[in-house]
Amino acid sequence: MGLTEYSSEDLEQEKAIQEQLFQCCDTFESVVFHAGAGSGKTYALVECLKHIVNKNREKLIEHNQKIVCITYTNVAANHIKHQIGASDVVVVSTIHERIWSMIKEQKSALLALHVEKLKNEIKDIRNQLAKKPDFQKYKKLDQVKKQEFFLIMQENREAYYEAYSNNASGFKNSMSEIIPLEYKDLLSNVTKFKSLVDKLFKIERYERCLERIEAKEKEYRVVQYNAKYNRDRLDIMRISHDTVLEYGYQLIEKYPKMRQMIIDQYPYILIDEYQDTTEVAVKMMDLVEKYAKEINHDMFVGYFGDSVQNIYDDGIGGRLNELHTGLKEFDKIYNRRSYKEIIDLANKVRNDRIEQKSIYSDCEGGSAMCYYGTEADIKEFIDMCAENWDCSTENPLHCLFATNQKVAEYSGFLKMYIAFNGTDRYKKGLGYKQLNSELLGQDTRQLGRVPAMFDRLMRLYSEVRNGREPLRNILPTDDFRSISFSELRTLIQVLKSIDGENIEELLKKIFKQYEEKNDKVFKKIIDKVFDLEEASYNAVITEIAKNLYRDDWEESKTAEEMIRPILEIEKQELLNWFDYRNHAEKEKICYHTFHSTKGLEFENVAIILGQDFGKGKGKNLFETYFKEYGKSIEEISDSYETGRNILYVAVSRAIKNLCILYVDHMEDIQDKIEMIFGKIEDIKDGK
Repeated sequence: MGLTEYSSEDLEQEKAIQEQLFQCCDTFESVVFHAGAGSGKTYALVECLKHIVNKNREKLIEHNQKIVCITYTNVAANHIKHQIGASDVVVVSTIHERIWSMIKEQKSALLALHVEKLKNEIKDIRNQLAKKPDFQKYKKLDQVKKQEFFLIMQENREAYYEAYSNNASGFKNSMSEIIPLEYKDLLSNVTKFKSLVDKLFKIERYERCLERIEAKEKEYRVVQYNAKYNRDRLDIMRISHDTVLEYGYQLIEKYPKMRQMIIDQYPYILIDEYQDTTEVAVKMMDLVEKYAKEINHDMFVGYFGDSVQNIYDDGIGGRLNELHTGLKEFDKIYNRRSYKEIIDLANKVRNDRIEQKSIYSDCEGGSAMCYYGTEADIKEFIDMCAENWDCSTENPLHCLFATNQKVAEYSGFLKMYIAFNGTDRYKKGLGYKQLNSELLGQDTRQLGRVPAMFDRLMRLYSEVRNGREPLRNILPTDDFRSISFSELRTLIQVLKSIDGENIEELLKKIFKQYEEKNDKVFKKIIDKVFDLEEASYNAVITEIAKNLYRDDWEESKTAEEMIRPILEIEKQELLNWFDYRNHAEKEKICYHTFHSTKGLEFENVAIILGQDFGKGKGKNLFETYFKEYGKSIEEISDSYETGRNILYVAVSRAIKNLCILYVDHMEDIQDKIEMIFGKIEDIKDGK
């Protein structure tokens, strides 16, 4: 048993750093706290929160003020809430939820921004119609003809959507019955025709929204945000995560009173995982804090994080000091998570100014080994680790794979992964990189359009069956208040009856019920799952095809034919994927991507590593890292930093036992690998 006895000298030094942080909180001197993996960053942040509360609670209550703690994920927010306990002066949430809470009462200003955005979107679409070569034939029509064409399509909107998922020939046949001869030339290219009509319909929806805002209709007086959905539906007044930050920044930048309101309400703002925070969020904090100084008001902003753990594309990484100047800096070198053997290896991977040491005097007794082999050795390697460390469901082995496909294979949703990986959206370049967050990521905000739809579907499927979820979380709020017990029982029975062996069967069963049942609550639930302008089987098929495939897919196949691999994904694979994303699996051996383990810690970790981190920019990523290891800052590439950050996050998850299997050629990099991991052994000798 180790990691129980503190080094008294190191503990005193750690306390001294914490006291300096407290002093900065007391004097409103904004800070950045750099802390490597396992260093107790969250502990330091929580201690600051407790210190501020203990010293200022009565004053904060008297002035109706709150302490804000901003996290990157809801999981992190819940962890911090658990650490501090119930508090009437601390609010903990993600950046999007917090910014929204700060601005949502500015209804008139938000409405003005929304009107401006709608007008800009309309202007942008009209610009495209006027300038893009795809719309040359439409451009040649005079205004009367353009309006007449639009009215024809508007009157036949239902027929248009019904034909949308047909192949090019079938679509043309359907439209030929509707469109007069003088407009047939527009139909010569189906892809361009659909793009044209979709844009005209979008302009119509946006203009109708503007009219309703102008008329002050009930549903169009207030801008809405729902954290469950990450796409703009501007025409129904709902905005996405990115637009929340966009509106927030515009309000804070434009209105000094908005800045002062934030300063007066939230004199302390602490930000967890600063490296993952978006640029616009940091700019907001900088604007507010600088304005506080201008008007001589007290405000403290504290950033807690580690630039070397920046593994997301939208995070600021190491650019904090460029975006928010004048911060006092602290480095934390003490590690509270891992045994010495793990810390030493992680320090070598990191290879920068922060070199950690354990806060414990009894920190030896861990293991860190590295083997080489081939992909054929992976299963035996995993079994060897599980046996050596006596792994069980209570003491599981956590396997980290550099490639998405291996995680999917070992987690039971390989066919689903292959189906998505084979689509135009994900099969190459940046799309492959997006697949990691849009299909496999634990953060629901980052899910792709189609995976998010399937996530909501599987959540509903699971919740009505497991009985653990409160029904109010399933039902629309207003309807939950008015529905009778008898109606509720019938509704649950209907929802439970929706089943099938694969996605196609599930969708057909859902929309058969949707068309047959005259149940408004049921329809609202299904509308929320699919989040489309029109809820129908064809509409879902079309949405999947449009999202996952290039614009020219219709020329040879119907939408159903094109997305056949998606429709044939088995329900059990969907459930395995859903459980994987939500950490619902409780197994002796658990599987993860490197990214999905961010912020987690495990007693036993096995890492399967090669020269690549997927395709595209991930090609040769780790090989580049090893080749450039030890070079000066001027000599290293962006790929080196990316590879280092990802590998550092992976190895630093381990508490006690870490074992790495390298499964690629090592001719040019073996010396660098051994500089970091020590002598690398043949896996056959370790079995």
